[in-house]
Amino acid sequence: MSLRSLPWLVVVVGVAVMVLLLVVALGSAGGRRPVADLPPPAPAMSLPNLSAAAPSLPLNTDTAPAVPGLLPRSVVAPSPSVSSPPAIPGGDAAPPSVSTTPPASPSPVLSVIGRFRVVADYGDSFAGEVLLTNITSGARSWTVRLAQPRGRLGGVWVESAPQGTARVRDGVLTYTGGVDLAARGSVQLRFVFENTGGALPSGCTVNGSTCSGL
Repeated sequence: MSLRSLPWLVVVVGVAVMVLLLVVALGSAGGRRPVADLPPPAPAMSLPNLSAAAPSLPLNTDTAPAVPGLLPRSVVAPSPSVSSPPAIPGGDAAPPSVSTTPPASPSPVLSVIGRFRVVADYGDSFAGEVLLTNITSGARSWTVRLAQPRGRLGGVWVESAPQGTARVRDGVLTYTGGVDLAARGSVQLRFVFENTGGALPSGCTVNGSTCSGL
């Protein structure tokens, strides 16, 4: 190949390259769809206004629907009430008080009675007697209690009868007969108290009953 033919060779190669580029360009353009053939875009969806569209619901109230001629019933819970105690008949009168005093013991049944007397008075001492009488129709036992506030016991005995037992404690002479006293019978209990300062017995009982004569 001569040097004269080189420029033509360059021209031919350039033309071939241009043709090739044109073919490639046409091929790529043929695979695309025209813009006019595309489907129109879907219209935009508008969301409804929930605040405006939502219906307002009625408030739930505790009162039932009114009925003609009837009052609505209240559903408020009743408050607990404290019931007052029943009134005492008689207004403000105080309840009857309960007595705490124990009942008095019944008086002993009289069977043997006693009568006190001073047989002899010696100034600072004296001799005394309790006459015992059984007022029942049967034999009865007996006990004499004689309270002497001052002095000491000089002696004690039963006239013309079996002797009993004597005991002195806290200024009280207690004498119990040795035998029962016969029905409708009598006996004399005698005693001597010394250093009395002129004081006589302050009390005398026979089987719990008070002697006479003091």
